[in-house]
Amino acid sequence: MSGETCTYREDDVLAYVSGELEAEADLEMSVHLAECEECRESAADFRALDCVISDCCRDEAIRWHVFPSPFGRMFVAATSRGISRITWRELDDAGFEDWMAAQFPGRPLIRDAEALAGLERQLTEYFRGERTDFDVEVDLSVLSEFERRVLEELAEAIRFGQVIPYSELAKRIGKPKAARAVGNAVGANPVPIVVPCHRVVRLDGSLGGYGGGVEYKEWLLRIEGREDLLKAG
Repeated sequence: MSGETCTYREDDVLAYVSGELEAEADLEMSVHLAECEECRESAADFRALDCVISDCCRDEAIRWHVFPSPFGRMFVAATSRGISRITWRELDDAGFEDWMAAQFPGRPLIRDAEALAGLERQLTEYFRGERTDFDVEVDLSVLSEFERRVLEELAEAIRFGQVIPYSELAKRIGKPKAARAVGNAVGANPVPIVVPCHRVVRLDGSLGGYGGGVEYKEWLLRIEGREDLLKAG
């Protein structure tokens, strides 16, 4: 929060996680969580506790798989709702399982190549330049409502080869002054490539950052024919 003192209490965060806030207050808290690391950590702790005591969370397994890609070993995972994680930044299988266990506490982790074969095929086709969109469901339930709203707009509106500035994405979700929070939401994306956070750039056309590494953002934009941005960035 750039050194600002947070005025929200833990009770406010708990009310948000519990779904007790009115619509406007709920959205305001979602924006706040995208900017405030302390409250975001509190919200994650409350969600984890809720998940541990929930029968549905304990019983539903998370299925995961790892396969070779141009970026190295690519880890993917899914719940029954959809793809919940794509990453190539984990050091090993144990590190990936630890991350998933922290995000979905109390839920079994099952290595299942067959369940994720469709996603592997689609990603491989994309890397080869043979696919321009993805036919999979995603599960963004670990994120705040604001973060989900940002990423859903990004996934639905910004197609292959297109880019959008952070400020324009903020306008599209009706929060024109929340460009910084939008940037944080984009950075929190758990399913890059499928939800194309690499297509979000700075207002001046330069690339900006990328959670997976800027070199990979350049690689993805090159796949989509945006060499012009690489020269600008």
